[in-house]
Amino acid sequence: MFIARQHSLLQSLAFLLSVAHWACEDPFALPETPATSAEAQHAYFPLSVGKYVEYRVDSILFDFGSNGQTVRDTVRLLVREEITDTLRDDTGLLLYRIERSERPADTLPWRLRHIWAAARTATQAIRQEGNLRFLCLVFPLAVRTRWDGTRWIDPALEIEVRGERIQPFADWAYRVDSVDVPLSVSSFRFDSALVVSEVDYSNAVERRFSRAWYARHVGLVRREQWILDSQYCNQAPPPADCLTRPWEQKAQKGYILRQTVLRYN
Repeated sequence: MFIARQHSLLQSLAFLLSVAHWACEDPFALPETPATSAEAQHAYFPLSVGKYVEYRVDSILFDFGSNGQTVRDTVRLLVREEITDTLRDDTGLLLYRIERSERPADTLPWRLRHIWAAARTATQAIRQEGNLRFLCLVFPLAVRTRWDGTRWIDPALEIEVRGERIQPFADWAYRVDSVDVPLSVSSFRFDSALVVSEVDYSNAVERRFSRAWYARHVGLVRREQWILDSQYCNQAPPPADCLTRPWEQKAQKGYILRQTVLRYN
């Protein structure tokens, strides 16, 4: 029973991974002038056969329990992404094949779970995760650079998290928060990093947050996502702490995910 349940949780987490604004800032502010050239910034999305990155992924999955209370499950997963080959799509775009392997612990063997792909042009960095295609970066990058990173994804697309349906991708709007800044992640310290906010908003019933950190010559080194729904504020009358109650306490479906780099070459 425990093994089957753990396998189900890992499957849910793997699917969630295939999917990964400051209020005081003027939304109409123009981007700053890039400090480095677009070509130099390509190092934030490095692509070469043989390159790999390993991550630790910690998540909390939320869903309704049989007694009407919210059930929370915590899952830890180790992930390895390795570029193993190249190919061309029907437009001639050079794609890099990514083999994504997973395991629940260091003592267990890696198991290949997904074949994904990535590509980079002079102006774009693209990642294909199953049927989901993301425009991860645009070049050149500067603070406040904005773009539609989910332009190829239907904003009404639903995914299933622990048996509950949720729409993760409505109103995503990518924006650069920092570029060419130092960054510490776990035991690593990177001289040049890039921080991208992919979505950051909440209302009475939804919380959508996704932020990605990239290191030069490594790629993605950290990601955090909060994709949560709640009906807590839909009571009559609404609770006094409706808008101030932390989302970790009032979420009823969705997930919180944190991904951090462990090893890379």
